[in-house]
Amino acid sequence: MNNIELSEKISAYLKGSKAKAKKFKDLVAVHFNLLDVSENMYIEVKDGVLSVMPYEYNDKQATVTASTEVLDKIFSGALSMDEAIASGYVQIEGDSDKFKALAVLIPAAKTETKAPAKKTDEKKPAAKTCKAPAKKEEDKASAPKAEEKPAAKADEKKPAAYKAKK
Repeated sequence: MNNIELSEKISAYLKGSKAKAKKFKDLVAVHFNLLDVSENMYIEVKDGVLSVMPYEYNDKQATVTASTEVLDKIFSGALSMDEAIASGYVQIEGDSDKFKALAVLIPAAKTETKAPAKKTDEKKPAAKTCKAPAKKEEDKASAPKAEEKPAAKADEKKPAAYKAKK
């Protein structure tokens, strides 16, 4: 993945965060050195407008050096910034708080996925419980009751050895 593809992908991840970007009071300009492709990109929030571009940013407040894969995981929400920094996947020069400020723009994919999953799991047993009695009632209705069977028919279903004993 090159810098253009990565910037487009990150821009798509952050698309829903434009309202959050409007709350930024300070300029945030973070330049990214992409290790695996030897290219650059930047993310800027200026006057509440979010920009993700595949170029070098000269007046940067922080420079982050990482692979495209790591940055993709960070901005998709699969890897937290703190985990990436602590594990050494990301090196930061300059004001690391500016890089960390971008965290509020990242969608919380893991958290959002878990919450609906729990709700869905809670609903499934209720649905199964409702369906199970309905099937039992259908089975009972379609099967003739023992009291309704004439004695002759009951004997016909028994094996010949059983009839002989009588």
